[in-house]
Amino acid sequence: MAEQWRAVVALTVTADSPLGRTVEAVDAVTAHLPPPETHARCAVCRTRPWPCGPFDTAARGLAALGVPVGYLVPLDLHPVLWPPAPATSDQQTLDMPGATDG
Repeated sequence: MAEQWRAVVALTVTADSPLGRTVEAVDAVTAHLPPPETHARCAVCRTRPWPCGPFDTAARGLAALGVPVGYLVPLDLHPVLWPPAPATSDQQTLDMPGATDG
């Protein structure tokens, strides 16, 4: 049986710091992550697909405050939130800033 919850760590930040002022949104984002190896359903909402409404609301609130949501979401879920865009023929293919196409 797959784990129902993802492992978490506790982090202490000052309450009046930019991250400390977003504690409710951070808690909502991390609580509403899907279980490991299951990217389709929220662990809290259960019947809702992921990303669920509470996750989306909290993530948008964090983004509006300049807190990178990707730092709070496990890497295996990044492609679900930000699917890779298909390459287009007019898209630059630079590997590094300042490099030239070639």
